[in-house]
Amino acid sequence: MSKISNCREKTVFSSANTNVSGYLVSHMIVMDLKSSEDILEMLDSFEKVVLFGDSGCAQMCDVGGILQLEDMDDFLTGHGKKVLGYIFVEGGMCDANALKQEIDANIEMIEEADAFLIQACGVATQAVVELLPEKEAFPAVDSKFLGVMPERYHHDERCSMCGECVLHLTGGICPVSRCAKGLLNGPCGGSMDGMCERDLETECAWQLIYDRLKKLDKLDNIKKIWEMKDWSLARGPRSIVHEEI
Repeated sequence: MSKISNCREKTVFSSANTNVSGYLVSHMIVMDLKSSEDILEMLDSFEKVVLFGDSGCAQMCDVGGILQLEDMDDFLTGHGKKVLGYIFVEGGMCDANALKQEIDANIEMIEEADAFLIQACGVATQAVVELLPEKEAFPAVDSKFLGVMPERYHHDERCSMCGECVLHLTGGICPVSRCAKGLLNGPCGGSMDGMCERDLETECAWQLIYDRLKKLDKLDNIKKIWEMKDWSLARGPRSIVHEEI
């Protein structure tokens, strides 16, 4: 099995990371490395490739750090590609200024390349496209959701970035991302012993919400009929400009 295949189950994350009792607790963008077949198909008509990674989300889960860039180099070289080198951004590739500085410092390599392979999130791939629109940039991963990492390589979805947060009404437990049906006005009726009818290993989100609200003495929240959710808030493209304080 190739090195890239060995990394298939590993996941990328970014954002706040805190070491608690020896364990890394993280809030993250979770994504899967694409299969070796998908990556080779994307690069099929290209020979000279530059790899992109960073010391933030990409490195922390062993998908786009230096070691993983080296693994990808070996893999692509073994399949007839010429890897010219790496662009490695300290921090995250979502930092457009830091990314541009690394590109400028390696402009000769960039100009020689036929294509770029981005071993980080979809934001990173689009950032490269915006800075280098004359050449194609391909994503090495599939971005999935925002979640937490209770232990190494274990990731649980917690947020769907819906644009209209209701956690203040549900005791801090999200029904949009944690209920299999995304129900907003109570459970579907199919759960059994607190477990989801779709997946008996997954806890029913609305059972969790009920138990939490009961503990907080806020069960009145669950009796309210909420208005239809405005899903247009979750549609893109979106942009937010924060005022300086």
